[in-house]
Amino acid sequence: MLGLALHTKTYVCLHVFDGRMPVMLVTRPDGDWCALCGDDHPDDAGQYRVVGLGHVIQQDPTLADVLDLAAGEEAEREIVGGPWTRSTF
Repeated sequence: MLGLALHTKTYVCLHVFDGRMPVMLVTRPDGDWCALCGDDHPDDAGQYRVVGLGHVIQQDPTLADVLDLAAGEEAEREIVGGPWTRSTF
């Protein structure tokens, strides 16, 4: 995993945490890893959970394609297994 530890802290929205939605957006604000469903969420810590990066990859191995994101970058896709569109913010 590009030198990333399986226990690397990753923020996930409740939709992803509960398995209701797949990860459609991976973002690295301030260097933190975030694996999100892509919907809008309130700016409320209660809407997110922290898990190990390995857990996220185990649930969807195609996320390994974006583990080279740098801080300040993000990648989004329209369908699971589809191509990632990368951008900086």
